[in-house]
Amino acid sequence: MPTFRSGLLLATLLLSACSMPIFQDLQNKQTEKTSTPNTVNTEQTKPSKTTDNEVATVETSVITETNNSNGSKASSPDSNTDLAEQLNTQRKLANANFTELKNRVGNAPELPRLLATGQLNSKEINSEIQQLRSYISKTNTAIALLNARVEDREKVAMNGDLIRIFLSEATVTHDNMTFKAQPLVGQWVRGESRVIRLKDNILFENPKSEDMHITFSETYQLVVNGEVISTVNPKKEKNNASFNVTTSGNNGTIVGKLDYRVVDNE
Repeated sequence: MPTFRSGLLLATLLLSACSMPIFQDLQNKQTEKTSTPNTVNTEQTKPSKTTDNEVATVETSVITETNNSNGSKASSPDSNTDLAEQLNTQRKLANANFTELKNRVGNAPELPRLLATGQLNSKEINSEIQQLRSYISKTNTAIALLNARVEDREKVAMNGDLIRIFLSEATVTHDNMTFKAQPLVGQWVRGESRVIRLKDNILFENPKSEDMHITFSETYQLVVNGEVISTVNPKKEKNNASFNVTTSGNNGTIVGKLDYRVVDNE
């Protein structure tokens, strides 16, 4: 009986010993299975090559935008050229208004003081354009008022508002050509400026001709091609004046003499 119990105990111990490795192997396999997902998750949290490429793409995009911005800045000289042309046009208009008022009235508003275009940026050029436009608008108004006064004097002339001019002599020299113009007669209202055509022959068309500006200013000055040649005394009936002025194109001279007299009120 004791022998039988000992045999059973031994058999139980042997079964236990044989079953333990199998259980441990099972645990190890389960541990490996549970650790595998952790390994994959760890790899997924690492920065990928795709993310690096995206960063590179963004950087390239930023560089491209910067280059495009620089390209826009590079085109600014063309913009400045357009502005410079506008500025030049406005200067010519302003100078023309200044000259007209100076001749017809005897004085004119002072032109804006402007810097050389090459020293200015686009903002400064725009500022000067606005100054000139303001000046042109102001002088256009002054010229319109002057024209209205001249029209009134034509209808109702005061003493000294009308003079009659007789161009007795005029010799034109330019472009290696000289000719004596035919005599001309005309009547001017105070404040009026007119252009007369000097011709070598009145009866037939002739290439020898030249324009001459004659102005009777509001300050009683006789102005020929921008130069004052005499001051009219409204109380003195007759007078004369000699002149030596440049041609309108500044490529020659006109030398001559004119007689004028104040027209009595009618």
